[in-house]
Amino acid sequence: VRIEAANQYFQIYTAHYSKKKKSRAWGLPNDDSYMVALTIIPNANEWTEVTAIHKVGDDWVNNGELLTPEKCNHYHLRFKTPDSTAAWYIDDVRVSKIYDDSQGGFTSSNATQVAVPTSGFFANPGFELEHQYWKYAPVRSVAAGGLKAGYVKTDPELNRNVMVLKHNHVLRQNILPHSESGKPYQFGFNIKLTNVESIELRILMRLRFRNDNPASGVPCRKTVCNLFSRPLARTITGEGRWQTVESERFDMFDIESFSQYEGQVDFVLFQMFTRNMDTGGEYAVTDFTMYGEDHTTAPSSSIAPSNSPTNLFKNHLGYVVRYAGQVRTVVRQPFQIDKTGEILSMNNTEYQLCEIDEVEGRKAEFPNRMNFWIDKKCQPIRHGNPTVDLDPNFVNHTDLHVLNLTSPNLTVTAINVEQTYEGDWLLESAVQDDACASFPSPYDNDYRGADPDNPDDIPTRFVPDQPVFAQLPDGSYALYDSRLILHHNTLESPVMDGGGTTVLRSTLRAQRKGLQAQEYPWGEEYHVFNDHNIALCTNEQPNFINEDHCVVSYEENVCVKEYLDSTNTLVDVQLVVTFTDDFLANLHNATRAGYYETGVDTSRYIYAVSNLRWDETVINGNITILPCVPENPVSRWKPRPDLNASDCTNTLTNRSNAAFAHVLESSNDENPYLRDVYLWNDLPEDGCDEEDYDEYGMLVMTNEGCWENMHPDYMSIYDFTGYEEDHPTNTTNVTYITNWTTVGILEYPDDHPMSYFEELKEEWGKIKPVERYSYASTSRVNQGARYGDSIILDQFADQMSLNTDRFNLLELAENMAVMTLANKLQTNRGGGTLVCGSPNEVAPDPKLDDYFDVIHRDLACIGCQDSYGDYDKQKVTVWAMNALEGEDQLCQRMAWSLYELLNVGAASNPDNTESNLYTYDIFTRHCFGNYFDILKEMTFSPKMGEQFNFAESVATRQAWDTSGSLVFPDENYGYPSSYKKSFPTNIAREIMQLYTIGLHELNPDGTETRDEFGRFTQTYTNVDIMSNARIFTGFTFTARRGNVEELFRSEKSRMDPLRIEVDKHDYFPKSSVDGNWIGDRYPLCVDLPERHFLKMGAKYKFRGSSSLPRLHYNPHHWDSDESIKRFVLEPSSNLYQQLCNSGGDGKCNFSNSVTLDTNLACTGKECRVDDLQVVQVAPGAFYEYIRQPC
Repeated sequence: VRIEAANQYFQIYTAHYSKKKKSRAWGLPNDDSYMVALTIIPNANEWTEVTAIHKVGDDWVNNGELLTPEKCNHYHLRFKTPDSTAAWYIDDVRVSKIYDDSQGGFTSSNATQVAVPTSGFFANPGFELEHQYWKYAPVRSVAAGGLKAGYVKTDPELNRNVMVLKHNHVLRQNILPHSESGKPYQFGFNIKLTNVESIELRILMRLRFRNDNPASGVPCRKTVCNLFSRPLARTITGEGRWQTVESERFDMFDIESFSQYEGQVDFVLFQMFTRNMDTGGEYAVTDFTMYGEDHTTAPSSSIAPSNSPTNLFKNHLGYVVRYAGQVRTVVRQPFQIDKTGEILSMNNTEYQLCEIDEVEGRKAEFPNRMNFWIDKKCQPIRHGNPTVDLDPNFVNHTDLHVLNLTSPNLTVTAINVEQTYEGDWLLESAVQDDACASFPSPYDNDYRGADPDNPDDIPTRFVPDQPVFAQLPDGSYALYDSRLILHHNTLESPVMDGGGTTVLRSTLRAQRKGLQAQEYPWGEEYHVFNDHNIALCTNEQPNFINEDHCVVSYEENVCVKEYLDSTNTLVDVQLVVTFTDDFLANLHNATRAGYYETGVDTSRYIYAVSNLRWDETVINGNITILPCVPENPVSRWKPRPDLNASDCTNTLTNRSNAAFAHVLESSNDENPYLRDVYLWNDLPEDGCDEEDYDEYGMLVMTNEGCWENMHPDYMSIYDFTGYEEDHPTNTTNVTYITNWTTVGILEYPDDHPMSYFEELKEEWGKIKPVERYSYASTSRVNQGARYGDSIILDQFADQMSLNTDRFNLLELAENMAVMTLANKLQTNRGGGTLVCGSPNEVAPDPKLDDYFDVIHRDLACIGCQDSYGDYDKQKVTVWAMNALEGEDQLCQRMAWSLYELLNVGAASNPDNTESNLYTYDIFTRHCFGNYFDILKEMTFSPKMGEQFNFAESVATRQAWDTSGSLVFPDENYGYPSSYKKSFPTNIAREIMQLYTIGLHELNPDGTETRDEFGRFTQTYTNVDIMSNARIFTGFTFTARRGNVEELFRSEKSRMDPLRIEVDKHDYFPKSSVDGNWIGDRYPLCVDLPERHFLKMGAKYKFRGSSSLPRLHYNPHHWDSDESIKRFVLEPSSNLYQQLCNSGGDGKCNFSNSVTLDTNLACTGKECRVDDLQVVQVAPGAFYEYIRQPC
């Protein structure tokens, strides 16, 4: 062959005709092709001999059947130069049979292949079989214009194969199979330099021993031991001519001696490479020859030419296929376009994948899909998705993550057999393998930021982790396929951590680029970026469906969402700093990070102040108000575990002592080192005795131990930066405060009067308190940050002006902040979290064959087709299989009948599979139940709320008060679009017309009644619709959560029941269709009995650690605000005993719901109130009182 361009590929292939192949029988040039050989022709306009070996018959197989050609012209041998426009010529084409079929027919068992040449421990020493038995390792970057890898070519001078190696290429061969232990060796080879005058040539022998007992110290103390020998280190000179190079005489490793050690010899590796060779240079080697003991070096050598094949046997031919830059498999044939048979180039060519089936192509009984984007079309590739093949002849396993699953102690089971034809395997045993520690984490990959619909992050989708493979028990290979992991979160078994562990694990802090500091739009300040989570909290809010099954969780990372709020709907985590000794001590150096980058000193001097005390300079002047004074109910206390009851005494009156003990024991302050309490003393009996107004620094014994009253600013966090920059003048009573950068706790000097500290706060303004809750609208007890408190990093940086320097911010974020669940930042001490499941929210069973896709926009296939595009058919299929094959046929037919009556379309979210099926499940759950229950669930269904426009509706009065809009209900129109609200007249009409009473009144026999004029009697009028519409106001979505299908990047849940927001609900009377009022049979609220919350039938719902009611609105930040007056039950209270339900150990056993079975007598403050919303039974344990309807 001669080609008029250099470095071109010459391809030999066959074409085969048969009528049984039908549409693919023959269609020149669209033929059914089979690759024979692919040979590089390095030089332009030079005749190069090409010899190829082909096993006839492999290319006659079609769909497993051998189709022998009926005529001689049904079988073609063809030639082409792929990806080349250069002219080319062929000459002297010959075909020779090299198989012995004398034993009766052509079979692979009796075929004799060409023998593999050897020389000593070298196999294929002259590259007769091209790369077989040899490996070369190219560098990542190659000089412009050069080939990207070493290659075998036919040298025109020698007329036989040589290996050409370039800059930083390494030639290797495992010589262990043919090496003799301890034997002396010497060898030679021929070499020619091109474009380089000299090279530093090195040859190393490396023995690798896998040591199963490193502790023994033999042969080394590592799990892998390497021994080296260097037969050659020489400078080779002389460009453009062949010369013979001989190695030094050396002894082979004593391989047999390693049998005494625990382990095995993996290989003995021959390695040839150069040092510091010029980038444009290359060298060719061939004819590795082993010398005997009597060998003497000849003064010169001549090399006789010989003929050799330039392709490999099929078993030795392979193409390494990479996906996203990572090894995916080895294929034995080039890719072909399915319809035309066109062979695609495999010469470092990139193809865009546009469609794929997960089913392994060779196992499928149908033409499965793997399509490439070629010539502006999505073209199908023959044989579909290739089998995973990691043949060590072509890929180096040391560069891959391969898990060994061949042990008989491991259970690996084929799953989804009907779907994947045993192409999916499930590992059911834990693997204890040190290799696992080096595997990439599957949790730090993220798909967000890849398109405008997913803007929250930089795209990491296009730099995925290196894949993880496994070798199966039969020796084949499989690729680890990470799947969406869903929690089992049913009514009876909710997720106890609420998915919190998953949320934390999925935060973007773990991604490769780490945290980032992004600039606000106004360009002067920064905020922490990449502190968002991918997975969301899983647990549903308590509602009328699940509330009886909710349980209290005390897990450390329990995660739950209480509200639909734009501040927490998509983000469940926060970067948090905690004011500890280590944090405060390192804070100064952290804030100096920007100085080293910008030269501007932004250091901060922030400390917890200790040794603040009561003295006459503040007491006599009433500068610091004492703990018992009515005007100041706030006091600070620290635990004294070193004192017992006999030492923990005071001079307080009994009433004062009991008051302090009660507020300390019932406090929800979660600070582990301090406790700020609020003594509600607006009534004399609740506060201190007047005799104790001047008391301070007292000790109080509680059931948790002894507490000591401290100065109100004791261990508060203050910023002394202004003080340090401008020291006040030294006077008799004032000395400098020093040791700025070495401590986290600043010890206020003993010789400094406390009045000086107050002056610093009030007069000079040189010290500034750090606020813990900068957003609070009320005056909190512990609004000032204290030692042990936590704060969101961005809030802390904002108030300390640390966010003006992104280096400061990143230093804090990377080295000092901790990723924390947002709901764990402000909690009530000691309380558990109420976790609730959802009906039928089961985890997927990987052993079941049938499955369906769900929509999750963050994980969508961006830039390519969805794995399953027709979600509507998918829903229909799942429903049909349940309806037709379910064992509960009567229930299924009842459910269908109910669906015909209460039909809810998929218009609001047509593609969602799970939420649509979930709505239909309401009918199957209640197929033999109460129609009222069905109507109630459907009314609270988000799909019903969207279809009939009553979700997010508000009362007329609410719209007027908040927006000044006067909105009237109408049959067909809601609010104007500018208000983005609607009035629920559709549901108000249809719930009467279609779902309940119908259009006309009926006689007992079912016939329609008529008036005196013979007209049908209407069941309702427009007035009834108007009145009924006001019932359906205040319905709002709950927060979007994890573990369920979502619609795009919505902040709301479209599956969980709606909730009624009291302030948006119309609270005026509603008329009924009989001309009366809906509330006629209920008592007036003013007529409820005195202290009705203590009467028989009074109902209480457990709220866990949340002090916020479900049926009333309280500001969210009240939840952990001790300055909000709570109704705390006394242990002596009868109501306390009912709600606590303590056992023999005195600990409370809280129930989800408590209904009083008898009237209770009031105790203490219970006798002073008329109504309740929430009561506190213990720290972090609250019940909401459900008042009877009135």
